[in-house]
Amino acid sequence: MKRKEPIIIDTDPGIDDALAIILAYLSPDVDIRAITLTHGNVGMDCVKKNAAVILHALSDNEKFLQLPPKRLPVLAIGASKPLSIEPVKATYFHGEDGIGMIYNELHKAPENWEKHLIHEEESIEEATRWFETTSRDGPDEILYQLKQVEPLTMTIVAIGPLTNIALAHQRDPVTFSRAKRVVVMGGAVDVPGNICAYAEFNFRADPHAAKIVMGTSKGFQHTPEGYQQRLDLISQGKVAPSHIIIMPLDASDDGTISKADYDKYIVPLGKSTPLYGFINAFMRWSFEVCADYYNLDNWAVYDAYTVLLMLELIQDIGDGKGDPTFDNRWEYKYLDLTVETEGEYTLGMCCVDRRNYQKDKSPWDTTANNVQTFLAGKGGRFRDIILNTIFNAGIDI
Repeated sequence: MKRKEPIIIDTDPGIDDALAIILAYLSPDVDIRAITLTHGNVGMDCVKKNAAVILHALSDNEKFLQLPPKRLPVLAIGASKPLSIEPVKATYFHGEDGIGMIYNELHKAPENWEKHLIHEEESIEEATRWFETTSRDGPDEILYQLKQVEPLTMTIVAIGPLTNIALAHQRDPVTFSRAKRVVVMGGAVDVPGNICAYAEFNFRADPHAAKIVMGTSKGFQHTPEGYQQRLDLISQGKVAPSHIIIMPLDASDDGTISKADYDKYIVPLGKSTPLYGFINAFMRWSFEVCADYYNLDNWAVYDAYTVLLMLELIQDIGDGKGDPTFDNRWEYKYLDLTVETEGEYTLGMCCVDRRNYQKDKSPWDTTANNVQTFLAGKGGRFRDIILNTIFNAGIDI
């Protein structure tokens, strides 16, 4: 049997977070061991509710379709605020509830969703759980899960502000470096930001955390020798360089779903299953906002596109010798990339020294970061894969 990639999803659901979680959950190639929650698109109260409702819809769907149940992921509540700045939100895009204002009429949350979040709640029978609970917070759950598997075999998919990821590193950098890779949706490198002129939302929401996480890539080499060095350091109880990957706005704008495809493949499914009913409740909001706010007839589903990248990286164990066709589909660079943490106008901005005459000089942080930065992708595949995986569209790929 093919081994599934164990993953942790760190998230702030979020409309595109919801599709990202659903895409990962339905993929045959991954095993979601934990979902850790962070502040971000909305406050933690809404984040908790949305995560519970997403996992309820997936569980309800399995029962409706009489599918064999999957391993329940652990749901851990993480950071409710950034490391050093005041919280920011993205309710202008996601709605005040974070998921398209669905709870009043379009999709009712289960009445007992709050009880499901209580660790060892006796009134919730094991057979009716949608996820496992834990007494650990998000950063500690990340570290716990990394200790349950062999080094460099578990991927972290970070699709919200990076507070939990930074805290996990600060608490135990040796255990943190056991992660195979950290795939991040965040940043804007050669394009404008979205929450402000220079910064993408996730990096702006906690720039100090983003800078810490980028810094864990110091010394990383994507080669067989670099992979072995990481294993050796971990076996010696030392901190190893982390493989940090970012999917910034530069590339994630390639991962879109068009309004035409939404109308053709998704709307007709209506409420035919619990999952389709839930998705149709929130997706219509996304297309309305894209049309009203940006004058667009498509929706760039950043977080789900990041999950696709994670799926296509699975074959690479960390030595750079994965799928030989990978480079035909993605454009990337390894950058000494850091994040602005003090600027009045540039807070959260991705900073790269582009001066040619500096290339042989010392990097600005003494030791260079080495962040694998994706700058473009052939997004048409995303459209086909997400429509087939979630909506059974039957498109030839």
